[in-house]
Amino acid sequence: MKQTLTGLLILLLSVVSLLPAVASLDSQPPKDVEFTYARIRYHMTPDAIFVREVPWHHDYPFGDETFPTFLKEVSRVHTDSKAYQFVDIDSPELFKYPFAYLCEPGYLELNDRDTKNLRQYLERGGFIMVDDFRGQRHLSNLVYQMKKVFPNRSIIPLQITHPLFNSFYAIDTLDMAPPYGPGPVEFLGMEDDHGRLMMVIDYNNDLSEFWEWLDKGEYSMHDAATSLKFGVNYAMYALTH
Repeated sequence: MKQTLTGLLILLLSVVSLLPAVASLDSQPPKDVEFTYARIRYHMTPDAIFVREVPWHHDYPFGDETFPTFLKEVSRVHTDSKAYQFVDIDSPELFKYPFAYLCEPGYLELNDRDTKNLRQYLERGGFIMVDDFRGQRHLSNLVYQMKKVFPNRSIIPLQITHPLFNSFYAIDTLDMAPPYGPGPVEFLGMEDDHGRLMMVIDYNNDLSEFWEWLDKGEYSMHDAATSLKFGVNYAMYALTH
């Protein structure tokens, strides 16, 4: 009985700690910008464990604010630090955003409605940045879930010669120190029938972690700057392909 009460208390504290963040999810981004991206809110696997926040919420909102701010500063894209929006993975609202961000795909669980909506989004020109995960188990789950969406397509490694890495900044190396864990960092992707990249996957990496902590000085400025260059290239590729 004591163990049951302890478990319920932990669950209650977890839910309470989420309330301030969840309350802010319905805030609307600016309407006079050219670039607003979707942070995907998804259904989770039964083994998803969280204390302070759910997996799809990681690095929010500081990573979300840094990314468009930097994009605005270095390019002519008219955007804003608040130019992001939570969108459910099964919602038609997703089609309003040509660029979407999905984190911790090891906990992603797609049902039939999710699968159909995601397939249509990607086939119609949508682009997803998959970030913030590590380890073979989490990669295997992403592969398994994407096979529901595209049974005949595979996740492939991306080489430095891919246009993605030259869409704005000329990225000269894909060697990047992982923010945590042994690595190695890998850049993966999935293409459509015409060779357009529909999804970039930051495996054993977490670009948004660098974005979130940029102003804290806890990561090297070189790595932080590199992470933002990759993010800008992703956005530019999505907007031009």
